[in-house]
Amino acid sequence: MSEKLKDKEEQIEEKIEKVESNNEELLVKIVNLEQEIVKNNTKIGNYEKQIAEFNKEYASKIMEKAEKANKMVQEKIKEIEQKNTEFINHAKKYGTEKIASKLVEIIDQFKKAINFDTDDAKVKNFLSGFKMFSSMFDNLLNEMNVKETIVSVGDEFDPKFMDAFDTTNDNKFADNKVTLVISNAYLLHDRVIKHAIVKVNKK
Repeated sequence: MSEKLKDKEEQIEEKIEKVESNNEELLVKIVNLEQEIVKNNTKIGNYEKQIAEFNKEYASKIMEKAEKANKMVQEKIKEIEQKNTEFINHAKKYGTEKIASKLVEIIDQFKKAINFDTDDAKVKNFLSGFKMFSSMFDNLLNEMNVKETIVSVGDEFDPKFMDAFDTTNDNKFADNKVTLVISNAYLLHDRVIKHAIVKVNKK
């Protein structure tokens, strides 16, 4: 009986040793697993940090692009408003150009008629009555910001506001000088709406 008991005890001890051995292996696996978990948690932490930095950088870039887009829109709006203002001011300034040009032609012809040189007393009296209308026309042109530019004989020919209907070769005048004035120039603000008609000396 004692031998059988001894055998059983040995068997039990062997089993215990196996269990302990298995437990040790299991503990090693558990430790390894825990270490792996720690490593994975570290990696996850790093990934989360990278994602957070990426999101921050991405959000910063989005905000930067949004600010640039907003700035461009504001500049475009300002540009459009400026162009509209310029267009309106230009329309106000030169909107009467066609009417003023036609009116200037009529007034210019009218002035030539009333300044007609005659010895007839009746005609002179008749023409002097119309000179009052000439003054009224001048006031009207002033109200429209139309100015008459006086050109005189001997002036330098300026193609900006003069048209030469003919040329002459006169020793009394230097080259490119005005020798005869048919009509003066008219400007609407700074724009010529009627050129002066002159004869120019050419050598």
